[in-house]
Amino acid sequence: MTQQSERGAQSQPMTRPLEGVPLPELERVPDYERGFWEGTQAGELRIQRCSACGLFRHLPTPMCPECSSLDYEWTTVSGRGFVYSYVIVRHPVHQAIREKEQTPYNVCVIELEEQADLRICSNVLHMAPEDISIDMPVRATFVPASDDPGVVLPVFIPVAQS
Repeated sequence: MTQQSERGAQSQPMTRPLEGVPLPELERVPDYERGFWEGTQAGELRIQRCSACGLFRHLPTPMCPECSSLDYEWTTVSGRGFVYSYVIVRHPVHQAIREKEQTPYNVCVIELEEQADLRICSNVLHMAPEDISIDMPVRATFVPASDDPGVVLPVFIPVAQS
């Protein structure tokens, strides 16, 4: 397909997470990250929350950046949010993405509804990249990775607006 005709054509939606890219080794993740991955395996989006000040934080850390407490809990959140930012990748750098011709694909920053500035990086599935927009409502769903079904990835799907 020529570059000219690519511009006029609608891209295909992502229907699953990318294949061939590095995944976490679940037996090696630190304790302060384990609850997140256990949650995805249970079909829940669990976010670390400071037991002292109540701040949600993602990525998980051993210490609260707000109050320096080392105490935290894993809280199941709704998984609802909106697209805060995104990029459509058309020229892949990773060899597996080139070999499997997995472009274009999206990388989205999703802001979760539970707290301002609580964001997670993921993909939006079942929507052409050109149709993704800032402030678009989405919700989490969970998909086993093709390369390692033991790793369940949180991805997002659009929510119909009423």
